[in-house]
Amino acid sequence: MNDALLPYKLIGLGLYLLVLIGIGVVASRRMRGVSDYFAAGKKLSFWSVAFSSRATGESGWLLLGLTGMGATFGAQAFWIVIGETLGVGIAWLVLSRRFHRLTGKYASITIPDYLESRFGDVAQHLRRISAVAILVFITVYVAAQIDATGQAFLSFLDINYYAGAAIGFAVVMAYIVAGGFLAVVWSDVFQGALMFAGLIFLPLWGLIEIGGPDVVATRGPARRSSR
Repeated sequence: MNDALLPYKLIGLGLYLLVLIGIGVVASRRMRGVSDYFAAGKKLSFWSVAFSSRATGESGWLLLGLTGMGATFGAQAFWIVIGETLGVGIAWLVLSRRFHRLTGKYASITIPDYLESRFGDVAQHLRRISAVAILVFITVYVAAQIDATGQAFLSFLDINYYAGAAIGFAVVMAYIVAGGFLAVVWSDVFQGALMFAGLIFLPLWGLIEIGGPDVVATRGPARRSSR
């Protein structure tokens, strides 16, 4: 690959990965028990946890999937944005405070802990159902994120898809294992800020490069070639 910007891309990527590893190291020094590892002692602010949750939930699918859908289908993709905004807003502004209060009441660390305590499930049926649901749906979600990581390495640095996916997975596992939920929140705030800046400035730059909103409206969405 003949890319004059490649050294700068590699330096930027190296600094980015070092920041993530550093977050894991600093967070690991604050681990004092199971509650610290899985819930950061429940001492994080509402906004930091909410920002972390959305940075995780809207990572690969937003930056790659939704933008690609918008390029393909045009304004129809905004329906997903409306539904996502309403669902997330209700979850965080209506449900989260009550859920936090109830988990504190039952001294629960995880959602399966809360369900088991809240409904007196001595036989642990709810815990088993929760474990199966987490195994199935989180596996699919994480696989999609790993795929997005591999695609990003391939398109941005022309690095082998599988090698890029492995590098990204290894770094994420490193700071999660070292620093637990605290490292996850800190890293998400850092990465979410970068995502937010990209979502604001890249479209503006693209509009300027392409000639303005009128050109975009005239061209319409991209169409997949038929075979």
